[in-house]
Order: sequence, then C-alpha cells, then structure tokens
Amino acid sequence: MSKLFVVGIPRDMDSAELGDIFADYGQVQHTTVVTDIDTGIGKGYAFVTMADRVGADAAIAALDGGQIDERTISVRFAQQPVVQPAPQLKKPAGFKPKNQGFNNEKRKGKRPRLSR
Repeated sequence: MSKLFVVGIPRDMDSAELGDIFADYGQVQHTTVVTDIDTGIGKGYAFVTMADRVGADAAIAALDGGQIDERTISVRFAQQPVVQPAPQLKKPAGFKPKNQGFNNEKRKGKRPRLSR
C-alpha cells in the first residue's frame, strides 16, 4: 500500500469524488478528505491510499500539477509522522543537591548546641 498526500483540492470535494479520480490509475484502498471539525468544510487537502506502488506512481505522474475545478493540485507520497522521544528534564543551572539525612557535614567537628 502507498499513501499519497494531495494538496489543492476543492473545499467541497468529498472522499468518493476524489477516489473516482484516483481509480483511473490503480486500485484505491482508502481516501480521507480533511475537513474542519466545526464547519465540516474541506481544508483543501486529502490522503489517498493506493493498493500498490505502481498505481501510486501512475497517479503522481498523471495528477501532480494538474487541475481539478480550476485548482492546481499537488500529489506526492505522504511522509510517516516522526515520533519524537520525550524531552529529558534538565536540572536548573546551578542546581546542587542538598545533603539528606542526619549527617550534616557543615556541623562536623563542632559541638552540638544544647538547649537549657
């Protein structure tokens, strides 16, 4: 399977229409037209998953730079999202850990104060 990223599609285009256009170049597995969550209007881009690399290459060759409803579209392979590792928490500049426990070295060699 090869996933394509399509930019510049008309905002009123739905997944079925887009799938019909790409079906001329190979078997379409899935189409997703990205829409605004509040209005439902398309954002002008979509993802198309083709069954094989041959169909994806044919679709890119035929459709990239072409027009749909007088809008120039761009078709390319979708990039897989890069998973960033969680950032390491750094200690603030000048951080010095405090001595813990009862062995306080600052008082070493001094007599303890006694309360009366």
